[in-house]
Amino acid sequence: MIDVPWFDRRRALLALAAAPFLARAQQTYPGKPVRLIVPFPAGGPADVLGRVVAQKLGERWGQQVIVENKPGGSTVIGAMEAVRAPADGLTLFMPIDSTLTMNPALFSKLPYQPLTDLANITMLATQSLVVLTNDRIQAKSLTELIKLAKAQPGQINYGSGTISTQLAGEMLNRAADIKLAYVPYKGSADVVKGMLSGEIQTSVDGIAPNVPHIRSGRFHALATTGLERSPALPDVPTLHELGLRNFEVRVWLGLSAPAATPVAIQKKILADAQAVMAMPDVREKLLVLGLEAVGSSQEQFLKTIRVETARYAPLIKELGIRLD
Repeated sequence: MIDVPWFDRRRALLALAAAPFLARAQQTYPGKPVRLIVPFPAGGPADVLGRVVAQKLGERWGQQVIVENKPGGSTVIGAMEAVRAPADGLTLFMPIDSTLTMNPALFSKLPYQPLTDLANITMLATQSLVVLTNDRIQAKSLTELIKLAKAQPGQINYGSGTISTQLAGEMLNRAADIKLAYVPYKGSADVVKGMLSGEIQTSVDGIAPNVPHIRSGRFHALATTGLERSPALPDVPTLHELGLRNFEVRVWLGLSAPAATPVAIQKKILADAQAVMAMPDVREKLLVLGLEAVGSSQEQFLKTIRVETARYAPLIKELGIRLD
């Protein structure tokens, strides 16, 4: 007979005792309407993703999932709304990558801790960014842009509307050994306007807002920032393909809940969110936005958060970027 340590026996007995409760929690959840906090204004890609996910989860649960837009503060306002909510599974939160990986380095006193104040359940979707030039400069390829930028250091600028795209531009500067001057904007819509007006000559931006101008020939899509080509721009090579080896910047959106949300409920949310993200009609809707459906495991999601936090913090410190 194998001698099992008392603490292992106790752990096993506790697990057996808890099993009926866990099963019951999964079967009865949610039982009431659920709110999904989206830390962005209505109408953008994040909001559209949130509404697609809310609709599909609501159908599976037989309860309404209501999207609440809480923009502002580099997603801190929405995050704090989720952190302060009861941990009963009836409040969910849709963070972007910067919420969980960049804000700790961007704020001297961030009012939440990404890994302890939130239960981070799954990565819902991701997208590559796209490096663009407009028709105001003679650069229709990455090689031409690099050659031009080296001949005119600091004279060619790039626009960005988020911290993620700003950091991608700075990483491009370093990888290609060039100096594109950074011009800040309040969002992607303003970046597109700047490109169309000629205020800026290049941009690093999300895919969806730029597709009409790529098709019209006003913008040239030089490269995308994932290791693999984006399904939304399958003919556009990656920076990795073009010689900037292992260059990868992908923006993503996840699904989180207050930290003390019961594990059984977290598992239920995870399983249903993964099922939603695997639906062909959901994947097609997201592709129009330049988004690729993921539905990761919780372990994969947490690993991504840790890896990217360690990756971006030194660059943010080096650039001296602060949001408070």
